[in-house]
Amino acid sequence: MPATYYWESEGRLPLRNQIDPLRDWILSWLWLKYFKMMLANEMIGTMNGIRRGYKQISCNFKTFSQRIEDIDIDVFRSLDPLELEPAEGSSFFRDCLVQWRELNTAEDFISFYEEMMPLVQTLPQIILQKELILSKLLSRLQIEGRLSLEPILRFLQRIADSLVLLLKTGADREPEIIEQIFTSWSYIMVYLQKYLVKDIVHALKVTVKLRYYPKDYVQEFVAESVSFLLRNAPVEQLIKGIRKVMLEAVRKPLTRKSGVSALLCCTMRGTSSRLHSRAAQVLRLLTDESILKIGADTVVQVGIATFQRLCEELEPTELALMWDCLYEEITDCVTNGFSLHLTRLLSLLISTLQIDYVRKLSGYQQMLQLVGLLVQNFVMPSSMVKAEDQSCKLTEKILQLMLCLLEGLHLANNLSALSEVSLQWAPVFELRNSSLLTFLKELVLKDPCILHAFRISILSAFNDLIETSVEEVVYLLLTLCERLQVQCSSLLDGTSDNELSKIRTFFQDAIGYWIGTINDAIPEDPFCISFQESKLALLWGTVCCYPYIHAQQTPSSLMDLVDAIDRLMMTGSGCIRGFPKGTWQSIIGAVLNSYRIMQLRHQLGNTDFSVSKFLYFAKRYKSSSQILSTVADFLDSVHDGSTIKLDTSCTESHGELETRMVVDSLEIFAENLCHPDKQIRLSTLRILCHYEPLNCNKSTKDQPPKEKMRYESSQACDADEKDSNFLQQLLSIEETPLSISTSRKVVLLISRIQMDLSAGRISETYAPFALYGIIGILHNRFSSLWDPAIECLAVLIKQYFGMVWERYVQYLEQCQTVFLASQDQIREGNTESPNVGFSDLVRCFRFFVTPVSDSTPHLTVLSRMIQTLQKLSTLAESRSCEIIPLFLKFLGYSADDLTSKTSFVSSFRDCRVKSYIITASKRKEWKIVLKEWLNLLTLMHNPKSFYRSQFLKEVLQYRLLDENDAELQMKVLDCLLNWKNDFLLPYDQHLKNLISSKNLREELTTWSLSRESKLIDGEHRPYLVPIIIRILVTKVRKVKTLASRKAYFLGSLASVHHRKAVLAFLAELDVGELPLFFALLIKPLQTISQGFESHTIFRHFSVDNLKALSWKKKYGFLHVIEDILGVFDESRINPFLDLLMGCVVRILVSCASSVDSAKSHGSSLVEASPGSNSLALEEDGRTENLIMTSMTVKQFKDMRSLCLKIISFVMSKYDDHTFGCEFWDPFFASVKPLIDGFKQEGASSEKPSSLFSCFLAMSRSYKLVSLLCREKKLIPDIFSILTVTTASEAIISSVLKFIENLLILDNELDTAVKGVLLPNLESLVCSLHHLFTCKNVTNRRLVKFPGERELVVFKLLSKYIKDPPVAKKFVGILLPLLSKRHQNSDECVETLHVIQHIIPVLGNECSGKILKTVSPLLISAGLDIRLSICDLLDTLSRNDNSVYSVAQLLCELNATSPLEMGGLDYDTILGAYGKLNIEVFYNIPEEHALVILSQFVHDMSSEELILRHSAYRVLLLFVEFCGIVLEGEVKPDEGCWSGACIQRLINNFLLKHMGDAMNREASVQKVWIDLLREMVVKLPKVENLKSYQALCSEDAEQDFFNNVSSLE
Repeated sequence: MPATYYWESEGRLPLRNQIDPLRDWILSWLWLKYFKMMLANEMIGTMNGIRRGYKQISCNFKTFSQRIEDIDIDVFRSLDPLELEPAEGSSFFRDCLVQWRELNTAEDFISFYEEMMPLVQTLPQIILQKELILSKLLSRLQIEGRLSLEPILRFLQRIADSLVLLLKTGADREPEIIEQIFTSWSYIMVYLQKYLVKDIVHALKVTVKLRYYPKDYVQEFVAESVSFLLRNAPVEQLIKGIRKVMLEAVRKPLTRKSGVSALLCCTMRGTSSRLHSRAAQVLRLLTDESILKIGADTVVQVGIATFQRLCEELEPTELALMWDCLYEEITDCVTNGFSLHLTRLLSLLISTLQIDYVRKLSGYQQMLQLVGLLVQNFVMPSSMVKAEDQSCKLTEKILQLMLCLLEGLHLANNLSALSEVSLQWAPVFELRNSSLLTFLKELVLKDPCILHAFRISILSAFNDLIETSVEEVVYLLLTLCERLQVQCSSLLDGTSDNELSKIRTFFQDAIGYWIGTINDAIPEDPFCISFQESKLALLWGTVCCYPYIHAQQTPSSLMDLVDAIDRLMMTGSGCIRGFPKGTWQSIIGAVLNSYRIMQLRHQLGNTDFSVSKFLYFAKRYKSSSQILSTVADFLDSVHDGSTIKLDTSCTESHGELETRMVVDSLEIFAENLCHPDKQIRLSTLRILCHYEPLNCNKSTKDQPPKEKMRYESSQACDADEKDSNFLQQLLSIEETPLSISTSRKVVLLISRIQMDLSAGRISETYAPFALYGIIGILHNRFSSLWDPAIECLAVLIKQYFGMVWERYVQYLEQCQTVFLASQDQIREGNTESPNVGFSDLVRCFRFFVTPVSDSTPHLTVLSRMIQTLQKLSTLAESRSCEIIPLFLKFLGYSADDLTSKTSFVSSFRDCRVKSYIITASKRKEWKIVLKEWLNLLTLMHNPKSFYRSQFLKEVLQYRLLDENDAELQMKVLDCLLNWKNDFLLPYDQHLKNLISSKNLREELTTWSLSRESKLIDGEHRPYLVPIIIRILVTKVRKVKTLASRKAYFLGSLASVHHRKAVLAFLAELDVGELPLFFALLIKPLQTISQGFESHTIFRHFSVDNLKALSWKKKYGFLHVIEDILGVFDESRINPFLDLLMGCVVRILVSCASSVDSAKSHGSSLVEASPGSNSLALEEDGRTENLIMTSMTVKQFKDMRSLCLKIISFVMSKYDDHTFGCEFWDPFFASVKPLIDGFKQEGASSEKPSSLFSCFLAMSRSYKLVSLLCREKKLIPDIFSILTVTTASEAIISSVLKFIENLLILDNELDTAVKGVLLPNLESLVCSLHHLFTCKNVTNRRLVKFPGERELVVFKLLSKYIKDPPVAKKFVGILLPLLSKRHQNSDECVETLHVIQHIIPVLGNECSGKILKTVSPLLISAGLDIRLSICDLLDTLSRNDNSVYSVAQLLCELNATSPLEMGGLDYDTILGAYGKLNIEVFYNIPEEHALVILSQFVHDMSSEELILRHSAYRVLLLFVEFCGIVLEGEVKPDEGCWSGACIQRLINNFLLKHMGDAMNREASVQKVWIDLLREMVVKLPKVENLKSYQALCSEDAEQDFFNNVSSLE
C-alpha cells in the first residue's frame, strides 16, 4: 500500500474525499501560495502569527492500519433530519440521484445517472423496473470505477455478495472505499431493520460471506452493522440468532471464531465504554447451558474471546454485570450439581482473568466467596475422601481460578487478603492427585510476597509428596528457594520439625547414599557402570536445597561428599561413570556453594583450612565456572566483600594469598583470563584480586635500543609511585554491565591499562597475564570494546615482545583451531538432541552444567587477533616462520606440506597446492577470516624473505586467485604484487579492472588477449595468461560475481550477457592456452584434486560423487557450458568437446538416477499413507514429503532437459563428431526410461522434447544415425507418434523432419540408413497412412496443406516400397492429396510421378481408384498435369490391359506439337475425336468413361473453337447413348451401363460441370446451353430435366434456349 499523506487542520477532520487531478492541482497551488505567504510574514518579522500557523497545520504520515482506525461509521445514532415525503411529483430515489449528480462528476456515475433518470420518476415506476434498476446498480460495483462507488452504494440494499466480490477485487486495501461500503451497508441495516429483525436467521444467512471475510477489520465493520439488528430483535429472534452464529463457528472454528466474537461484543457494547441495555440478555445466553453445549470447546473459546474484548474495551464499573452473571451462573451450577456445565463456565472465567484482566475486577470479595464455595464442595483432602477421577478436571479449574485470584490480590497489594486466604485454602494443599503438583508448579513462580504468605502450606505439601514424587518436589523446592532468595532460617520460620521431617530425612539419606556409592565405585573401572542422569540431577537438587532445609546442622557431610567426588575424578581422564568431567565438576561447585552458605551462617570450621581447601579446588578444577564462582564468593565473604589492595599495611591476608604465591597462581589461572565464558573470567579475576599485588619491575632487555634509551632517560617508573593494580582494572571491566551508557567507562579503563603498559606502571611479571586478560576483553560481546582492546594488545606485544609473543601465537593457533572446528560442526550439522522428554529437574540440571554463554563468536575473536598483527606487521614479518605456517594451516595444509623442501615440477606443484584438507573453506565466515589474513600479508612488504615463500606464492596464485569473491581476489592480487614480478607489475591496473565488477565491462572492451593486438608482451604471456584466466573463470562460473550491483538488480539476464562478454574476451586466447580455463571450469564439480586428462576426471565423475554436489552447482555448470558452446568457435571447442560432453552426459546419468530415486520415494510415501485412525501430524508430514518429492523431481527433470538440450545443440553443430562409446553408453542408459515412454510423451507435449531434438540431430549425421538402432523400440515409437490423435502440430512436424533426414541421408550417401529404415518401413507407411487418412486428424494443417517436405518424403520413400500391400497403403496416402484444390501444379505433378513410380509394385488392384482420382483433375488442370496423367495411365495400362484403350485415347487427345514448345498437336487431337462414335460407349466401363468425359468437359471450356465443337459433338453422342440406355434399348447383359448409372452420371457429372460453366465466358456458356437443350429433348426420362421441357419449342422464336443464346 503506497504511503499516503494527509493535511490536517486543528479541530477538523482529515480530507478523505477522492479528488480528480484538477482539484488536486488546485489544492497544491493554494498550499504553495499559503507557504509563500508564511515565508513573507517571517521576513517581515511577524513571528507570532507564523507560530500560530505552524501550530494549526501539520503534515502527518498514516499507515494503513491507522487509516482504518480513523474510519468512524455511526449511522445508528445520526442527528440528520429525515424527510417524510419526497419532492412533489418525484421519488426519494430520484431526489437522491439529483443530489449526488451535483456532488459527483465521475464518468461512471454520470452514465448511470443518464440511464436511471427516466426509470425513477415515480414510486410505481421504480417498483415496475426494480429488477432492471438493481442489475444496473450491481454492474457498477467495480474497483475500476472507484470515484463512482460512493453514490452507487447509497442506492443498494441487497448487495451482500456483491460487496464481497468488490472487496476481493482490491477494495479491501482502500480505506476510503471501505468507509463508503460500510456506511451504505449500515444505512441498509437502519432502514430495513423493521423487516430484517423478523427473521434474524435469514439475515445472518445472507450476510455469512461478508461477516467472515478474511480481513479482520472488515469483520469488525460488518459486526458493528449486523449487531444493530441483534440489539433491536425480539428475544426469540435474539436467541435464534446467537444459536445460529454459534453453529457457524462450530462448523468452521478456525476462520469464524473471531467474526462471531466481534459480532457478540458489538451487540453488547453500546456507546463508548458503556454496555447496551441488551447486554444482560446476551450475557445470560452466552453462559446458558443450552448454548455452551452446542459445540463444547469452540463455543467456550468464542465466549472467552468475547469476554476478553469486553474487558479490554470497557471500564471496570461496566464489567460488574459480566462478573455478576458469571458468579450467579456458577453458583447455580454448584447448587444443582451441574459439574460439566460448571467446568465450561470456569474455563470461561479463568481464561478471561488470566490475561491481566483480573485487574478489572471491581471487588474480590465475591470471587473469594465463590472460590470458598467451590473448595468446600469439590476440593476434598486425601485424609477425608480421595478425589474421584471424574472431578479431576473440575479440581484443576478451581485451582487455576485460585491462581488468578492470587495474582489479582497481589496486583491490588492486598496483603491482608493474601494472609486470610492462605489459611482458608490450607486444605487444598492436602490433595493427593496430580492437580496439586500442577498447582504448586505455577504457584512457586508467583511473586515472592505470595510465596511468603503460602510458604508453610507449600512446605507442608512438599513434605507429604516427597515420598511419591521425589523429582518434582526437589525441583519445586529448588525453585521456591531461588524465588524467595532468603536466609536459611527465614524459609523455615514458623515450621516445626515434624512438618519437614520427611524432607530432611530424605536429604540426609541421599547425601549418605551418594557418599557410599561414590566411595564404592572408586576402586572399580570408571567406564564399567554408568549412573542415571535423573539420579545425578536429583543429587544436584538435593545438594542445592540442603542448606535451606538443614539450616541448623553442620556441613561436614557436604565436605565428605566433595572429597568423595574429588577422589572419583582422579580415577579417569575422560568420561566418568557415563558423564564428562564437567558434570562432576559442576556438582562439586554446587556442594561447595551449599557448604559456603552453611559455614557463612554458623561461622563453622577453621577459616584458614577452608581457604586452602577452596583454593585447592579452584586450582584443580580451574575450568569449572561453578567451582570458580563459589570460591570467589567464599573469598569475598571471608574478606567481607573486599579484595586486597595495593596498600596492605592494614590488611592481613591468608598465607595462600601472599605475594609469594602470586606467580604460581597466575600461571595456573592465566588461561582463564581469555576464556570465552565470562563467568570463568570474572570468577578468576575475583579470586586473583584477593592476592597481594606485585611491585613495578619493568624490563628493557627485549625492547629496541631507542625505546630502551628513552625509557632509561625518562625514568617513567618512579620509586615512590605505586604500581597500577592491573587485575583490579580488568575486574572492573568484566564486572561493568555492558551498555551504551557504560561503554565510555569501560573504554577509559582499557585506555588506562594501555597507558600503564606504555609507562611501565605494570610489573613485567604481569605482562603474560595481561596478554590473556586483554584477549579476554575481546570475548565480551560488545563491539565498542574491541578496537580499544586490540590497540592495547598491540601496545602490550610491542612493549613486552619477548615475553608475550610466543603465548600470543599459541593462543592465535588455538583460537584458529577452535574456529575451524566450529565451522566443521556447522557443516556437518548439529547432532545434539534438544531437552525434550526430560523432567524439569533434569532440564534445570543440564542448564546448570552447561550454562548459556553469550560470548563473542570465534569468527570475531580470530579476526581481531589477526587485526592486532596487522598493527604489528613489521614484527610479524620478522617472525614469518611462525605466521606463515599458521596461515597455511588455516587453509587446510598439513605439516608435511609445510616442512617439505623438495623442488617440484609444475604438475606436481599444482597437485601439492591442491592437497589441502577440505573443511568449511567456502563458508562466508571462513572467507572473512581469510581476508584478514590476506590484509596482514599485504602489509608485509618483503614476501621473498618469508618462510616457505615460494609455496605461499603458489597457494595464492593456484588456489585462492580463482575464488568467487571479487574482494578476496583483489586482496590476493595485492599480495602477489608484493613479489614485484616483471610479468605482473605492468598489467596490475588491467588485472584490477578485470576483478572489479564496476570496471569489468570497460576493460573487456578496451583490452585484448589476442596475440595480434600485441597488448601483452610475448615473454610475459605464459605467466600472465594463467592469472587472467584464474581471475575471469570465477565470473564465468558464477554470474553473481559478474555484474555490478545495479545490473544484478536488473535481473539475471544482464548477468548472463556479462558472462558471454567475458567468454568472448577469453575466446581471443590461443587454443593452447585454454586447457587451464576448462580445468578450472570443472573444478567445482571435482570432489578431489586430479589432473586435467579426461580419463582421470571421468574416473571420479561417478553418480554418487555427482549426487554429493548441490543441484544449483550442477545446473549453473550446465548453463556455463551452454554459453561456451554459443560463444567459442569450432576450432577452440573441438579439443575439449569430449571433455564437456562427458561431463554433461554424466550429469544426465545422475539426474536420471535422482529422478528414479525420488519417484520411488514418493510411491513408497503413497503406499504408506495413513488410514483413518492415523495421527493428523503424520498425515501432514507425509503430505509435506510428497510436495518436496514432487518439487525435487521437477528440478531434476528440468536439469535433464537442459543436458539433452546441450547435447542436441552439439550434435547439430558438430555433426561429424562421434564422441565414442564412453559417451553413448551412459547416454542411452540414462534416457532409456524416456525412450520407453516416448510415444506417451509425444502425445501430451506441445513441443518436441530435448531428447527428440537429440534424435533429430542424429538423423542428420551419417556417423550417428546408426546409433538409433541401439534401442529396438525407438524408431517404431517415433513413427507411431504419427498415429496419436492428440499429438501437436510441432510434434508431428518434427517426426516428419526426422523421416525426411533419414531418407535424404540415405539418398545422398548410400550409408547404413537402410538398416535403420527398412526394418521399420511397414510401420512408417502405416503411420503415414493413419496421419493422412484418419478422419480425426484430417483437420491438421499439414494434412490439409501438405508441403514440399511431405512430397520429398513420399518421393524418397517410394524407392523403398517393394511389397504390394505396403504399396497399396502408400497409394492410399497419395490419392487423397490429388483431390486437394490448394495444390499447385508442381506439387500435383510430383505426386502423380510418385504414384506412377509405385504402380509397377501395386499391380492392377487400385486401377479404379486411380482413375476416379485423376478424372476430376483433367477438367481444370493445365497441360503439364494432363500429360502426367497420360503417363500415369500409360504405366497403369501395362498392369491392366482394360485401361489401354482409354490411356491411348487420352494421350491422343492431349498430344503436343513437336514443333512448338507447349503447343498442342491439333491434327492428332482432331483425328482422335474423328474416330469417336456412339459405339465407343457401349463396352467402356463407367470409370473409364469418366476419364474421357472429363477430357471432353475440359475441351468444352477451351479457347479454341475447334476443340469446343469437337467435344460438343462427342458429348452429343454420349447424350444420344444415354437416351438409348434410358429407353431400355440396351440390355444389361449387353454392356456396362444401366439406367441408374446413366441417371447418376447425368446428375452428378454433366449437370454439375454445366453449372460450373455458367460462370465462364459467353462462348463457353453458349455451347453448354446448346448441350442442355439437346439433353432436355433427348432425355425426357431424367427427372431433373423435365422442368426444362416447357422451355423447348420447335419455333425458334419461342424456344427459350435459342433466345438465350441470341441474347448472349
